[in-house]
Amino acid sequence: MILEVKNLSKTYGKDQNICHAVENVNFKVEEGEFIAIIGKSGSGKSTLMHLLGGLDRPDSGSVFINNKDLYTLKGDNLTIFRRQNIGFIYQFYNLIPVLTVKENIILPVVLNEDKVNWKYFNSLVKKLNLKNRLNYLPNELSGGGQQRCAIARALINNPKVILADEPTGNLDVKNSQNVIKMLKYYNEIYKQTIILVTHDENVAKKAKRVIVYEDGEIKSDTFINN
Repeated sequence: MILEVKNLSKTYGKDQNICHAVENVNFKVEEGEFIAIIGKSGSGKSTLMHLLGGLDRPDSGSVFINNKDLYTLKGDNLTIFRRQNIGFIYQFYNLIPVLTVKENIILPVVLNEDKVNWKYFNSLVKKLNLKNRLNYLPNELSGGGQQRCAIARALINNPKVILADEPTGNLDVKNSQNVIKMLKYYNEIYKQTIILVTHDENVAKKAKRVIVYEDGEIKSDTFINN
């Protein structure tokens, strides 16, 4: 078991304006799974993703990653744990604009004060078609290029879990297909555990397990063959 969610809840507002973004959610993730969490805008799926990654704190409940209760960690300890165990991919890339592609990719390793595995780095940039763009700044790349850079950054530390929040939401069809193809490759070849949030059914169908999320609750949880 690489990730376990127990009785997780998060509300916003109060009284008549209360919103149950996450309401007593429970599920488990085995190492190497590729899961899509699909739901409409406002369903609470992004809030759930933020809770899974320790970017927000719940009102109640627990998230265990690699048998560690995420919410027992605070401050620098939580930051370090996230950096070492979780890779994040965002809809709007969240690259550092003044750093080159190369610098953005290796940033998690640098922040950990570790040595870069250059062999793995070179395989990443080759597979993600970034080899000739390492000295570019993010704004010199296409949207697809920026997202490939974000994927490389998420993978460089070989984290336990990749959390991808609408990673194709800002891309055209061709680039969306390429991004999902890359994620499937690293899931199948490197057994990377991936949890992806999306509103796109076509994207969700590429995963091996689909969780339908609505009004803060899991409505269905289905394994699929593809």
